[in-house]
Amino acid sequence: MVKIAIDIDEVLADQADAFVRFSNQRWGTNLHVDDYTEHWAELWNLNLEETLARRDELFDGKVYQTLAPIHAADEVLRRLSQRFELCIVTSRSSVLNTDTREWLKRHYPGIFSDDVIHFSGIWDKVDHTTHAQTKADILKSLDADYLIDDQPKHCIGASEVGIKSILFGDYKWNRGVEMPPLVTRCKDWAAVEAYFNGIKS
Repeated sequence: MVKIAIDIDEVLADQADAFVRFSNQRWGTNLHVDDYTEHWAELWNLNLEETLARRDELFDGKVYQTLAPIHAADEVLRRLSQRFELCIVTSRSSVLNTDTREWLKRHYPGIFSDDVIHFSGIWDKVDHTTHAQTKADILKSLDADYLIDDQPKHCIGASEVGIKSILFGDYKWNRGVEMPPLVTRCKDWAAVEAYFNGIKS
């Protein structure tokens, strides 16, 4: 069966909006969703130590339990799950493992079992210069056929190992980026479903 690997943040969960709201309320920042970048030190203009202190407070505050699901993802995934094998591949820190699994069970019940949720550990290293696995490494180990992700770098990485991907959403961080032939842009879950309706399972 064809296997589709799916990212969480900005694909299944509206993480950037919750992050921005928490940051503005807690630290008095004046951020908007279009300002968001996953490089938080750059976003906050802080050194590494201060960034890690804020990160820990963000994680301890259970913000990731409050994320809203992305519109139409659940209904589309339920239909896709009848024809394809679905799994999760996320860059989230492993410290969010329990919160992530609980959130997925609450918002996507019956779609993702615990054994198909994979953390790459990219953000587990303090200096971010080395990590055990890229998403492409995990995709290869899973024999995944497709990746759905909002970050161009992960879609490009997938293409470099011969895996097709969907660059999901219309976000500032993925607009205007030239993509290789194995990457297809889909602005929302309706477009994703239309794409996979043309794929043999």
